[in-house]
Amino acid sequence: MSIEVKRLSPTFFAEVSGVNLKSALDDETFEAIHQAFLDHGVLFFPEQYLDDAEQEVFSRRFGELEVTFEYADKHTARLGNVDYDGSRRSPDDRISSFLRANQQWHSDSTFFQTPARISILTAHAVPEAGGETQWCDMQAAWESLPESRRQELDGLIVEHDFQKSRRRVGHEFDQGQRRRWPPVLHPLVRVHEETGAKALYVGSQAVRVIGWTEEESEALFRELLEFATQDRFVHTHRWRVGDLVMWDNRRVNHRGMAWDESRYVRDMRRTTVKGSIPTVIEGRAVNEYDYAHSRSA
Repeated sequence: MSIEVKRLSPTFFAEVSGVNLKSALDDETFEAIHQAFLDHGVLFFPEQYLDDAEQEVFSRRFGELEVTFEYADKHTARLGNVDYDGSRRSPDDRISSFLRANQQWHSDSTFFQTPARISILTAHAVPEAGGETQWCDMQAAWESLPESRRQELDGLIVEHDFQKSRRRVGHEFDQGQRRRWPPVLHPLVRVHEETGAKALYVGSQAVRVIGWTEEESEALFRELLEFATQDRFVHTHRWRVGDLVMWDNRRVNHRGMAWDESRYVRDMRRTTVKGSIPTVIEGRAVNEYDYAHSRSA
């Protein structure tokens, strides 16, 4: 099977055609998809119409899957306002407020010491207005910063707290959630363990730079996110039923766009491939590329 790859944005995001993800992929096709993924950071596969089982089979080609927030025995998360039993969630539901925080720029699973590698999202029902997803290329943003600024930033360590993004939308963690997701440390500049490329690694859960005040840290985070979310680094996807998009959390940030939750149904289903390498060990940033390659040697 020969795939075709067409980049849709100046620095990242490509559409892939010529493949049916419902079918088992031969090794050659999988390797072509994997290489396109590393080259472009985000891949869009139109008209795939995968069910949950098929999506999990495809996702597992890339590695072990994370479990969902709600259930330790499920690997396909229901995002939007449709629950696992097919019922429609109220906008006032506690899970709705929890998920609404995803409308802030973030990379998935930064609340883990070993955060997610890949997220894969499929559209099962989309609203008539709103509900798009945006991605920004944090690798291209990093590479566009002046060399002097890159030298100032490289090596800084940041505390990430899952509670921060939730509190912004009025969702307070209970004691169980607080124990499950304590603050963790990540480098401000992450090294991709497969490509060796560097990217900014900051989003809605970044609290403070170690050794800095929260005020100084917030000013830096605001500066970097405003820079990274310029139009030249951002791609917006308007969903259609059947679409599948996969993205590299080591390279891009993303956010969902708001929609009228009381009027429209939005049923999006995500599988998440676990990371393989902690980003910080004993308080020091890991050069993930060297670490990964030394362990595989």
